[in-house]
Order: sequence, then structure tokens, then C-alpha cells
Amino acid sequence: EIIFIPEEVSRYVEEEDENLREELPDWQKEGVKLAQEILLKKSDRYINIPEGPPCNGYDLMVEFVEKVEDELLREKLSIALDGKGAFRRFKNVIADYPDYREKWFKFRDERINKKVIEWLNSVGTESI
Repeated sequence: EIIFIPEEVSRYVEEEDENLREELPDWQKEGVKLAQEILLKKSDRYINIPEGPPCNGYDLMVEFVEKVEDELLREKLSIALDGKGAFRRFKNVIADYPDYREKWFKFRDERINKKVIEWLNSVGTESI
């Protein structure tokens, strides 16, 4: 189970400011006790997931492009990855190739899942 703690709740827990608690909507107030348990490490049941993606998105795109069999597409994607705005250009190019777009999403998801599983194993947690 993944539990998301909104920034406002996190700030309340860290600062213990009752004024902040009053500003929280009711649905967030309900999560304060659990947030305290997690953020103040009152239980070893929870593991903090590192911020940010487990994989470098740019490196994933480069790796994917190297595996593209269509020479014209591989060239277009290589050009798209050059310089600022690479993510947008990559997305625009791959959008014109629906089959490769699906391959890209599958490739990206598999790599990210692999990294997440490696991370879970590194902290002694079994993935299911």
C-alpha cells in the first residue's frame, strides 16, 4: 500500500502548528495521526520512498532509441534528443508512430518497474 501525505499535512506534523491544522480541510485532518506515525517514525511498518523517478528519463529514451529497428525513426528520435526540449521533441516524433509509441511505453514501464523492484529488495521488502 502506498500512502501519500499532502505537503500541508506534512508541514503541520513537522511544525506542530495548531493554526496550520485548522486550515486543513476535514479530509486532510483525518490523515494527521497516520502522517505523524509515518513522518515521526513511530513505526517501522512504513518506508519512505525516495523522491523523483527511479530512472533517468533521458537515459531511458537514449536506450530505447538504440533499440529502434526503423532507421528513419531512429534518426528522427536521435535528432529529437539533441539539446534543450528533448523530452517534448521525443514525444512529438514518437506520436507519429503508434506501434513504436506503444513499444516506448512498454519499454519505459518495464525499466521503471525493474528499478522499483531493485529498490524494494535493497530495503528488504518483497514486491508482490
